[in-house]
Amino acid sequence: MPAESAIHDHLLPSNAVGSVMRLRVVTPPGYDRRRQYPVVYLLHLWGSHERFWTDRLAVHVRLAEGIAAGTLPPMILAMPQGDKSFYINAADPPGIIWEDSPYNDASEYYYDGFDCYGNYGDYLLKEAIPFVEEHYPVRRDRDGRAIGGLSMGGAGAAVHAFTDPARFSAVGLHGPAVFYDPDGPGAPPWIFGIDDADAFARRDPLQLARRFVTPANQPRIWLDCGWDDPLRGSIETLHRELLAMGLAHDYHLWPGGHDGAYWVQHVGDYLSFYARGW
Repeated sequence: MPAESAIHDHLLPSNAVGSVMRLRVVTPPGYDRRRQYPVVYLLHLWGSHERFWTDRLAVHVRLAEGIAAGTLPPMILAMPQGDKSFYINAADPPGIIWEDSPYNDASEYYYDGFDCYGNYGDYLLKEAIPFVEEHYPVRRDRDGRAIGGLSMGGAGAAVHAFTDPARFSAVGLHGPAVFYDPDGPGAPPWIFGIDDADAFARRDPLQLARRFVTPANQPRIWLDCGWDDPLRGSIETLHRELLAMGLAHDYHLWPGGHDGAYWVQHVGDYLSFYARGW
């Protein structure tokens, strides 16, 4: 049996969000605070929690197995709590104009949507990542830092990587929840500001890629989804647009849907992508 990764849980008071946030960190087998490790920030799906990556997808097990097999280098994985936020700053943080919206209880997807969103972009970039960099021996350079996520987390990862291409060397979009019709279903208006074209553009990975990312400055990009993923049409649109822009990326369309049963099959592939070059 390979040596095991270790899981560390933290509570992080957040001024940006206004509450105490959870943060889970995985350190590799043989962890040594005297060395520096590359780090991947892994963002969860809408309404889930940071434990999804370990409890459902066993990312810590895949990491230990890859290190033991010599197919993965030692690295640190950090999983911040994201609630129903897309890990970005909401267009309407107080939710005032949407307080009587039928969205909140319209479906299980939107249920309690007003209770767990806000300035999550500031929380991620200005609080969670600095906390990891202060308390763990992780690399702080672009080449040693990657980000990725599932569904909501994939869209949030894209927003941050495409807004500031100099921050992350690689971004993984795993069944990303991307929306191109501001008036269509799926995009919570209090987060994306669908009545404001400017606000939506600042939160739309496709428009951000067009504005800020070029072949010269792009991070490495991974994009994947399942054949039966209900978001497949939007994801394929993103794939075609990246091609049209000349942005190289790994693209995979595999059997499966938009759920843990699909993602758990590919966790090893994701880690290999992030670690490429490490």
